[in-house]
Amino acid sequence: MKNQFIKAEDIYNLYFPSDPQISPNGNKLLYVKKWINKGDNKYYSNIRSVEISNKKEKPLTKGNHVDFSPRWHPLKEQIIFIRKKDNITSLISTSLKTKKEKELAVFKRGEVKKITFSPNGEYIGLLLHKFSKEIKLDKNNKRKTPVVRDIDRLYYREDGEGFSDSQKTQLYIIKGQNNKLQKVTKAKEDISNFTWSDYSDKIAYTYNANSDPDRYMEESEIFIYDLKKRKKEKLKKKKGPVGFLKFSPDNKFLYFSGHFKPNHSWGAENMRIHRISLQNGKIKSMTKKIDRTTEMLTLGDISPMFTMQEPIIDPQMENMYFTISSNGGNPLLKLSLKTDKVSYVIDGKHSIVSYSASNNADSFAIHLTQMKHPDEIYHLNIKEKSFEKITSINEKYTNKRIYNIPSSSIVKNGSTSIHTWLLKPPNFDPEKKYPLLLNIHGGPRCQYGYNWFHEMHFFAANGYVVLYTNPRGSQGYGKKFADAITGKWAEPAYSDLMKCVKIFSKQKYIDKNNLFVTGGSYGGYMTNWIVTQTNCFKAAVTQRSISNLSSFFGTSDFGWDLATEFNGPPWKKKKTYKKWSALTYAKRIKTPLMIIHSENDLRCPMEQAEQLFVRLKYDKKDVRLIRFPEEPHGLSRNGKPDRRVKRLELMLEWFEKYRRQ
Repeated sequence: MKNQFIKAEDIYNLYFPSDPQISPNGNKLLYVKKWINKGDNKYYSNIRSVEISNKKEKPLTKGNHVDFSPRWHPLKEQIIFIRKKDNITSLISTSLKTKKEKELAVFKRGEVKKITFSPNGEYIGLLLHKFSKEIKLDKNNKRKTPVVRDIDRLYYREDGEGFSDSQKTQLYIIKGQNNKLQKVTKAKEDISNFTWSDYSDKIAYTYNANSDPDRYMEESEIFIYDLKKRKKEKLKKKKGPVGFLKFSPDNKFLYFSGHFKPNHSWGAENMRIHRISLQNGKIKSMTKKIDRTTEMLTLGDISPMFTMQEPIIDPQMENMYFTISSNGGNPLLKLSLKTDKVSYVIDGKHSIVSYSASNNADSFAIHLTQMKHPDEIYHLNIKEKSFEKITSINEKYTNKRIYNIPSSSIVKNGSTSIHTWLLKPPNFDPEKKYPLLLNIHGGPRCQYGYNWFHEMHFFAANGYVVLYTNPRGSQGYGKKFADAITGKWAEPAYSDLMKCVKIFSKQKYIDKNNLFVTGGSYGGYMTNWIVTQTNCFKAAVTQRSISNLSSFFGTSDFGWDLATEFNGPPWKKKKTYKKWSALTYAKRIKTPLMIIHSENDLRCPMEQAEQLFVRLKYDKKDVRLIRFPEEPHGLSRNGKPDRRVKRLELMLEWFEKYRRQ
């Protein structure tokens, strides 16, 4: 019986499915089931198996550790996966019949980034980062803090990962019964992705081979390694980033995602699908008529983001299946390889996070997000045109909760259409007055969309009408829309956001005297900007924000990339950086402001919060600084569970303090 509203601590009751992998014959699927152990305040994950015909589910692995990346052997009853336990990474082999586990490899000094079988099942390919000698480990296999860090390059750390070492992620293969590990590459930079040819005789891989990779971060190259000849070949292409890679079944072509306009405003260019002939080197754009990116850029707090998916090509080479970010969703598309015609296979108000297909490409396992309920795994049968939910791991939770489903609409700002969502409180009464909370997304070139968002439901459960939108600068609406904020981050996003607030605050159920605003990352930047431009909000919470673009340039893990946004560094564009920094206008701020920031945030460093806080506190403004120790940029998505709960409670406390009853 549904009798409870959604609470901050509900994350302890949720399960987080991901990475569905369908069996080669299409009869079964595996997926990763993640959960939170409240007792030790940690995330764990195991692998589950499901019989598709009857939806019968069984555990393949058990225990308080992190199991992920399950992969089927293409010909035998064998499954491999990665396990992290006690700070040690292992590559494990098992089967559905025996469930006996065998360690194929143990990496006490290293991390595995990706694994996959070769199509003939003779090899396992993996991306492995072996720790360099300068990294020392304690008795618990944790990194010791070094005596000194000697830095000689721009890109020397990354948020969520920490400081880089001198070793790079390389491509390895495991071959034969003795599980011998063979190194394939000796790249000077990290190998970012790889794929097998259907004949299992070649591997395509990509990395940034530029002589100055830090300044030219979007200039990846593609190489093909021949296992028999033990030689690599560099493919000729224009400069630009590379995402996924995929051989055609006949080995005549290599498909890849990317674009050829590097070093211009991250995310503004669409990552398109291209095909390169391995016989004559000619490159053809397969999706040039689609003004959308093939990257998964839909944001959420319980769903994985930025998942990279190889397209699926059927054995007859008639069709290619892939996803795009579009209008708040991530639909599955079908591209005819004969006519170049594109059609929708799965469209609607949901997002496909990841997928896999059977050998004949008739059967798909899909991780789907919807607004009706938290994430689940679905099954798609291409021939029968059936699409059904396979798992119900969050059904017990939702059956006991009362909540509304957000409504989507379009707000016109001049000639521009702004996609919006409005989430009303449970037991909503149109005759009552409710406060309005504007929640702004980060990126900036990402999108809000059709997923179940715990944070939004938490505020709605506490009596707020939650408004969230995709203003200009967001992805999912075409290149022009995403590129609209280049060189002027706050505009026209500010105009779009305030137009949405103006429209919805006119609704008779909205209390115009109780408007609130929050946002994280770029959304925090926009929150800072908004409170310097208007006093219409009763209170604001800025999270993991940017306040000073000039100092951000030199203190973020790759802040210097702002030069591509503002056409140069701050010492050459002083007026531009000053103009678009909220700190410049801090004296105007009258809105009570809570600043939430993580102390280990390397993307938007702590100093961004400190500068804004000290300025406002010195000026005796109404400001409060909340620092979360140890946490990186993604606190709201993958921070320590108790800190995720506390963050929401503190935000609500701040809004309630200024909310007029």
